[in-house]
Amino acid sequence: MNAMVNIGFIGIGKMGRLMSENLLNSGYKLSIYDKNLDSMNQLKEKGAIIASSVHEIGKRNDIIFTMLPDSHSVESVLDGEHGLFHSMKQGGMIVDMSSSYVFSTKQLAKRASALRLTLVDAPVSGGIKGAKEGTLTIMVGANQEDFLKVLPYLKAVGKVINLVGDTGSGHALKAINNFLSATSLYATSEAMILAKKLGIDLEIALDTINKSSGQSFSTHYKYPAFILPRSFDSCFSLDLLLKDVKMVSSIAKDTKIPVLLAAIVEQIYEAASRTGEKNQDHTEVIKFLERISNFSLQEVDELQHNNHT
Repeated sequence: MNAMVNIGFIGIGKMGRLMSENLLNSGYKLSIYDKNLDSMNQLKEKGAIIASSVHEIGKRNDIIFTMLPDSHSVESVLDGEHGLFHSMKQGGMIVDMSSSYVFSTKQLAKRASALRLTLVDAPVSGGIKGAKEGTLTIMVGANQEDFLKVLPYLKAVGKVINLVGDTGSGHALKAINNFLSATSLYATSEAMILAKKLGIDLEIALDTINKSSGQSFSTHYKYPAFILPRSFDSCFSLDLLLKDVKMVSSIAKDTKIPVLLAAIVEQIYEAASRTGEKNQDHTEVIKFLERISNFSLQEVDELQHNNHT
């Protein structure tokens, strides 16, 4: 495959729009499809070709990227009545960059192979910032040959691109990564609210921790960027993170591996989802902890004043 290959992209959401834009900026001819017409029109101005249906984008392209909410959405786009399995030409490739379930991905890959199509998975980490800057980390599940075929296109949207195993491995590792992210964020939240209660300045605490063994992506980035300013605008929802943690629990059940901590983390984020507002950012998990502890991170100034008097 080369730059003259026709490329399609399905799922022009917050991440998909930025990733599509980077493909266009890299000189690729790109067709796009999303149920939301407004999201596609933004890219039309940048040279993207608007497809009217999944069937149309399948007929038109040799390689198609999907960036969708979950496995159910991917299954409907691939295997639905007018899906890609029924419209793409033999020899075509589907690159699922969604956060899908590993065993669903493996089954879809078998279906694709029987139709003489190739399905590889390439989920991403790095959020809106990484998507905008083209610096996403991409976890690819494929054989070596297919990895090399898709690599030039992935370089347009990502910086760290690793072949992590056979098809499905990328989706498995993405779920595991997000479980670690969820666990780290909540552990950091408990640590920070305890530090606040003791009258410790959080900026000093984070600066110290970031030079010590307790440092993490949450202490380096999420707390100073989204939580201390209380902007909560990472653009990744709490419910999507909860979905990924549940996915780890399901993978563990299917593989008969005990993941005791994942079960607790799942319950924490489930409770935060149920008791918080709709469409919470995942960094708003701190609000759940503030509710159950009856103490807010914003109370620190008064507490520090009392400690000094």
